[in-house]
Amino acid sequence: MAEVEIGEMKVSGGKALVLIPLLGTILGGMWGGFELYQRLLDAEQAVTEYVAPDMSGINQQLAVQEEMVAALKEDVEQQFKTVTTLLDSMQEDLDRVREDADEVDTFVRTIDESTNETQRDLRNDVYAMETSLNDRLRELDGELREMRDDLEEKIERILDNPLNDSE
Repeated sequence: MAEVEIGEMKVSGGKALVLIPLLGTILGGMWGGFELYQRLLDAEQAVTEYVAPDMSGINQQLAVQEEMVAALKEDVEQQFKTVTTLLDSMQEDLDRVREDADEVDTFVRTIDESTNETQRDLRNDVYAMETSLNDRLRELDGELREMRDDLEEKIERILDNPLNDSE
């Protein structure tokens, strides 16, 4: 195998193949460490140079918004009280309307019962009048028959009378 002589050291081919990657790894690790160290220094510098933003404008806006929220809350509470008062009033009106509707319903039922009773009375009266009229017509019919029979009998007697010379 081939040997490489570095100073007084002789390195054979197999050992060189192991040394080269080992040296690359060591150099890469050192470069990564230096790079990490540089980033830490940059981060430290950014932290030390950091200036907090001015939040006074935001605080003022928050204060204005809090005032607006408080005003809106008061307005909503006032409107809620107004709506509650209106609903109570509407409930009272609704109760009165229900009472009136119950009274009207009772009145209508009373009128309906009275009307039905009046109809029954009227039918009964008409039926009684009809019965009475029919009875009276039968009586009159009977009287007319009697009168007709009497008249026919009288006419017959007159005609049968020998003293009557109407021929």
